[in-house]
Amino acid sequence: MKTEINPKEIPLKEVTLTNLAEEHICCAIGNDKTNKDRALQKKEWLKSRFAQGHRFLKADLRGKVFIEYSPAEISIFPVEAPGYAVIQCFWVSGRYKGHGIGRKLYDQCEAHCREAGYKGIVSVVSEKKKPFMVDKKVLTHFGFRVCDEADPYYQLVVKHFEDSPIIPSFWGSARRGNIPGAKGLDFFYSPACPFNEDFTHIMAHIAEDLGFPVRIKRLETREDLALLPNPWGLFSVFLDGEVLSAEVMTGPKFRALLEGLLEQ
Repeated sequence: MKTEINPKEIPLKEVTLTNLAEEHICCAIGNDKTNKDRALQKKEWLKSRFAQGHRFLKADLRGKVFIEYSPAEISIFPVEAPGYAVIQCFWVSGRYKGHGIGRKLYDQCEAHCREAGYKGIVSVVSEKKKPFMVDKKVLTHFGFRVCDEADPYYQLVVKHFEDSPIIPSFWGSARRGNIPGAKGLDFFYSPACPFNEDFTHIMAHIAEDLGFPVRIKRLETREDLALLPNPWGLFSVFLDGEVLSAEVMTGPKFRALLEGLLEQ
Protein backbone atom coordinates (compact mmCIF):
# COMPACT_ATOMS: atom_id res chain seq x y z
CA MET A 1 0.00 0.00 0.00
CA LYS A 2 1.23 3.47 -0.87
CA THR A 3 2.52 5.32 2.19
CA GLU A 4 0.75 8.64 2.63
CA ILE A 5 3.10 11.61 2.56
CA ASN A 6 2.02 14.99 3.84
CA PRO A 7 3.83 17.73 1.87
CA LYS A 8 3.26 20.12 4.78
CA GLU A 9 5.56 17.93 6.86
CA ILE A 10 8.40 17.99 4.30
CA PRO A 11 10.35 21.25 4.53
CA LEU A 12 11.98 22.84 1.51
CA LYS A 13 15.59 23.94 1.50
CA GLU A 14 17.45 26.21 -0.87
CA VAL A 15 20.95 25.14 -1.86
CA THR A 16 23.29 28.14 -1.79
CA LEU A 17 27.03 28.81 -1.69
CA THR A 18 26.81 28.69 2.09
CA ASN A 19 25.50 25.12 2.35
CA LEU A 20 26.48 23.69 -1.04
CA ALA A 21 29.40 21.61 0.23
CA GLU A 22 27.33 19.57 2.68
CA GLU A 23 23.99 19.44 0.88
CA HIS A 24 22.84 16.47 -1.14
CA ILE A 25 21.84 17.58 -4.65
CA CYS A 26 18.98 15.50 -5.82
CA CYS A 27 20.03 14.57 -9.34
CA ALA A 28 23.06 12.49 -8.27
CA ILE A 29 22.09 10.50 -5.21
CA GLY A 30 24.36 7.43 -5.21
CA ASN A 31 26.99 6.99 -2.52
CA ASP A 32 29.47 5.24 -4.83
CA LYS A 33 32.56 7.10 -6.05
CA THR A 34 31.16 7.65 -9.56
CA ASN A 35 28.03 9.40 -8.31
CA LYS A 36 29.95 11.35 -5.69
CA ASP A 37 32.23 12.63 -8.45
CA ARG A 38 29.20 13.55 -10.55
CA ALA A 39 27.70 15.46 -7.64
CA LEU A 40 30.97 17.34 -7.11
CA GLN A 41 31.07 18.30 -10.80
CA LYS A 42 27.52 19.63 -10.56
CA LYS A 43 28.38 21.57 -7.42
CA GLU A 44 31.34 23.20 -9.15
CA TRP A 45 29.01 24.26 -11.95
CA LEU A 46 26.52 25.66 -9.45
CA LYS A 47 29.21 27.73 -7.71
CA SER A 48 29.71 29.82 -10.81
CA ARG A 49 25.97 30.26 -11.33
CA PHE A 50 24.61 31.32 -7.96
CA ALA A 51 26.13 34.79 -8.17
CA GLN A 52 24.32 35.25 -11.50
CA GLY A 53 20.90 34.48 -10.06
CA HIS A 54 20.63 30.70 -10.48
CA ARG A 55 18.55 29.03 -7.76
CA PHE A 56 18.25 25.42 -6.61
CA LEU A 57 15.33 24.52 -4.34
CA LYS A 58 14.84 21.00 -2.98
CA ALA A 59 12.77 19.03 -0.55
CA ASP A 60 14.80 18.40 2.58
CA LEU A 61 15.11 14.67 2.02
CA ARG A 62 17.22 12.21 0.09
CA GLY A 63 15.55 11.85 -3.26
CA LYS A 64 15.12 13.39 -6.69
CA VAL A 65 12.74 16.13 -5.56
CA PHE A 66 13.86 19.59 -6.68
CA ILE A 67 13.44 22.56 -8.98
CA GLU A 68 16.18 24.77 -10.37
CA TYR A 69 15.80 27.94 -12.37
CA SER A 70 17.74 30.97 -13.55
CA PRO A 71 17.39 34.31 -15.31
CA ALA A 72 16.78 33.79 -19.02
CA GLU A 73 19.88 35.86 -19.72
CA ILE A 74 22.09 33.04 -18.38
CA SER A 75 19.88 30.07 -19.26
CA ILE A 76 21.40 26.89 -20.68
CA PHE A 77 18.57 26.91 -23.24
CA PRO A 78 18.61 29.07 -26.41
CA VAL A 79 15.57 31.15 -25.50
CA GLU A 80 14.95 34.87 -25.86
CA ALA A 81 12.99 35.98 -22.80
CA PRO A 82 14.46 39.15 -21.26
CA GLY A 83 13.21 39.70 -17.74
CA TYR A 84 11.88 36.15 -17.36
CA ALA A 85 13.09 33.20 -15.31
CA VAL A 86 13.68 29.80 -16.96
CA ILE A 87 12.96 26.51 -15.22
CA GLN A 88 15.93 24.29 -16.00
CA CYS A 89 14.93 21.10 -14.16
CA PHE A 90 11.87 20.13 -12.13
CA TRP A 91 11.61 16.61 -10.76
CA VAL A 92 9.57 14.71 -8.20
CA SER A 93 10.48 11.06 -8.49
CA GLY A 94 9.71 7.72 -6.90
CA ARG A 95 7.49 7.45 -3.87
CA TYR A 96 7.28 11.22 -3.50
CA LYS A 97 5.19 11.65 -6.66
CA GLY A 98 1.51 12.40 -6.32
CA HIS A 99 1.59 13.95 -2.85
CA GLY A 100 1.61 17.64 -3.69
CA ILE A 101 5.33 18.18 -3.15
CA GLY A 102 5.75 19.33 -6.77
CA ARG A 103 3.09 21.96 -6.20
CA LYS A 104 4.89 23.10 -3.06
CA LEU A 105 8.21 23.38 -4.91
CA TYR A 106 6.68 25.26 -7.82
CA ASP A 107 4.75 27.66 -5.57
CA GLN A 108 7.98 28.57 -3.77
CA CYS A 109 9.76 29.02 -7.10
CA GLU A 110 7.03 31.36 -8.35
CA ALA A 111 7.06 33.31 -5.09
CA HIS A 112 10.84 33.75 -5.42
CA CYS A 113 10.48 34.91 -9.02
CA ARG A 114 7.73 37.39 -8.26
CA GLU A 115 9.71 38.80 -5.35
CA ALA A 116 12.77 39.14 -7.60
CA GLY A 117 10.76 41.17 -10.11
CA TYR A 118 10.63 38.75 -13.03
CA LYS A 119 7.98 39.29 -15.69
CA GLY A 120 7.14 35.58 -15.62
CA ILE A 121 8.58 32.08 -16.00
CA VAL A 122 9.28 29.96 -19.09
CA SER A 123 10.38 26.38 -19.64
CA VAL A 124 11.37 24.17 -22.58
CA VAL A 125 9.07 21.14 -22.79
CA SER A 126 7.97 18.49 -25.24
CA GLU A 127 4.64 18.36 -27.06
CA LYS A 128 4.27 14.82 -25.71
CA LYS A 129 5.84 13.70 -22.44
CA LYS A 130 9.54 12.81 -22.54
CA PRO A 131 11.18 11.19 -19.50
CA PHE A 132 14.17 13.54 -19.63
CA MET A 133 12.21 16.80 -19.87
CA VAL A 134 10.03 18.88 -17.56
CA ASP A 135 6.46 17.59 -17.84
CA LYS A 136 4.34 19.98 -19.91
CA LYS A 137 1.14 18.66 -18.32
CA VAL A 138 2.32 19.69 -14.86
CA LEU A 139 3.26 23.21 -15.94
CA THR A 140 0.00 23.61 -17.86
CA HIS A 141 -1.81 22.73 -14.64
CA PHE A 142 0.14 25.55 -12.97
CA GLY A 143 -1.04 28.08 -15.55
CA PHE A 144 1.63 27.89 -18.29
CA ARG A 145 0.72 28.22 -21.97
CA VAL A 146 2.63 27.45 -25.18
CA CYS A 147 4.23 30.56 -26.69
CA ASP A 148 6.64 29.04 -29.26
CA GLU A 149 7.44 25.75 -31.00
CA ALA A 150 10.33 24.15 -32.87
CA ASP A 151 10.62 20.86 -34.75
CA PRO A 152 10.33 18.04 -34.07
CA TYR A 153 8.49 18.33 -30.73
CA TYR A 154 9.94 21.21 -28.70
CA GLN A 155 7.68 23.80 -27.13
CA LEU A 156 8.31 26.86 -25.02
CA VAL A 157 5.72 27.45 -22.31
CA VAL A 158 5.26 30.64 -20.33
CA LYS A 159 3.42 31.97 -17.32
CA HIS A 160 3.23 35.77 -17.36
CA PHE A 161 3.05 37.67 -14.07
CA GLU A 162 2.07 40.93 -15.75
CA ASP A 163 1.02 42.32 -19.10
CA SER A 164 4.09 42.42 -21.30
CA PRO A 165 4.78 43.12 -24.98
CA ILE A 166 7.49 40.45 -24.81
CA ILE A 167 6.63 37.05 -26.27
CA PRO A 168 9.40 34.63 -25.22
CA SER A 169 10.77 32.61 -28.14
CA PHE A 170 13.45 30.17 -29.25
CA TRP A 171 16.53 31.55 -30.96
CA GLY A 172 16.52 31.34 -34.73
CA SER A 173 19.66 29.19 -34.55
CA ALA A 174 17.75 26.64 -32.46
CA ARG A 175 15.24 26.17 -35.30
CA ARG A 176 17.79 24.91 -37.82
CA GLY A 177 17.14 21.33 -36.76
CA ASN A 178 20.25 19.89 -38.42
CA ILE A 179 23.94 20.40 -39.17
CA PRO A 180 24.40 20.76 -42.93
CA GLY A 181 27.20 18.67 -44.39
CA ALA A 182 28.10 16.91 -41.14
CA LYS A 183 29.28 13.29 -41.23
CA GLY A 184 29.44 11.05 -38.20
CA LEU A 185 28.23 11.90 -34.72
CA ASP A 186 28.05 15.35 -33.15
CA PHE A 187 27.46 15.53 -29.39
CA PHE A 188 26.32 18.68 -27.61
CA TYR A 189 26.06 18.68 -23.83
CA SER A 190 25.87 21.01 -20.86
CA PRO A 191 27.64 20.34 -17.54
CA ALA A 192 24.42 21.55 -15.90
CA CYS A 193 23.45 17.88 -15.58
CA PRO A 194 25.86 15.78 -13.48
CA PHE A 195 25.41 12.76 -15.74
CA ASN A 196 26.19 14.44 -19.04
CA GLU A 197 29.98 14.51 -18.89
CA ASP A 198 30.30 10.79 -18.13
CA PHE A 199 27.63 9.52 -20.45
CA THR A 200 28.56 11.72 -23.38
CA HIS A 201 32.08 10.30 -23.35
CA ILE A 202 30.82 6.74 -22.82
CA MET A 203 28.55 7.13 -25.85
CA ALA A 204 31.30 8.79 -27.88
CA HIS A 205 33.77 5.98 -27.17
CA ILE A 206 31.21 3.41 -28.30
CA ALA A 207 30.62 5.36 -31.50
CA GLU A 208 34.36 5.54 -32.21
CA ASP A 209 34.69 1.82 -31.50
CA LEU A 210 32.06 1.21 -34.17
CA GLY A 211 33.88 3.39 -36.68
CA PHE A 212 31.91 6.63 -36.52
CA PRO A 213 33.71 9.98 -36.68
CA VAL A 214 32.90 11.84 -33.44
CA ARG A 215 32.86 15.51 -32.43
CA ILE A 216 31.95 16.75 -28.94
CA LYS A 217 30.89 20.26 -27.97
CA ARG A 218 30.61 21.13 -24.28
CA LEU A 219 28.13 23.99 -23.96
CA GLU A 220 29.62 26.37 -21.41
CA THR A 221 28.32 29.80 -22.42
CA ARG A 222 25.38 31.47 -24.11
CA GLU A 223 27.62 32.02 -27.11
CA ASP A 224 28.18 28.25 -27.35
CA LEU A 225 24.41 27.76 -27.64
CA ALA A 226 24.43 29.47 -31.03
CA LEU A 227 26.09 26.31 -32.38
CA LEU A 228 23.22 24.13 -31.18
CA PRO A 229 20.60 23.53 -33.90
CA ASN A 230 17.74 22.68 -31.53
CA PRO A 231 16.32 24.16 -28.29
CA TRP A 232 17.44 21.39 -25.90
CA GLY A 233 20.55 22.80 -24.27
CA LEU A 234 21.15 19.88 -21.92
CA PHE A 235 22.10 17.15 -24.41
CA SER A 236 21.70 16.22 -28.07
CA VAL A 237 23.47 13.87 -30.45
CA PHE A 238 23.27 14.17 -34.24
CA LEU A 239 24.08 11.54 -36.85
CA ASP A 240 25.19 12.86 -40.24
CA GLY A 241 23.71 16.20 -39.27
CA GLU A 242 20.27 14.91 -38.30
CA VAL A 243 19.12 14.58 -34.69
CA LEU A 244 19.53 11.06 -33.37
CA SER A 245 18.53 11.59 -29.74
CA ALA A 246 18.08 14.24 -27.08
CA GLU A 247 18.29 11.60 -24.34
CA VAL A 248 21.46 10.57 -22.55
CA MET A 249 21.78 6.79 -22.91
CA THR A 250 23.60 4.02 -21.12
CA GLY A 251 26.44 2.38 -23.05
CA PRO A 252 24.56 -0.84 -23.91
CA LYS A 253 21.47 1.05 -25.07
CA PHE A 254 23.48 3.38 -27.30
CA ARG A 255 25.57 0.54 -28.73
CA ALA A 256 22.40 -1.37 -29.62
CA LEU A 257 21.01 1.75 -31.34
CA LEU A 258 24.15 2.29 -33.45
CA GLU A 259 24.56 -1.39 -34.28
CA GLY A 260 20.94 -1.43 -35.45
CA LEU A 261 21.63 1.52 -37.71
CA LEU A 262 24.73 -0.17 -39.18
CA GLU A 263 22.70 -3.26 -40.03
CA GLN A 264 20.16 -1.28 -42.04
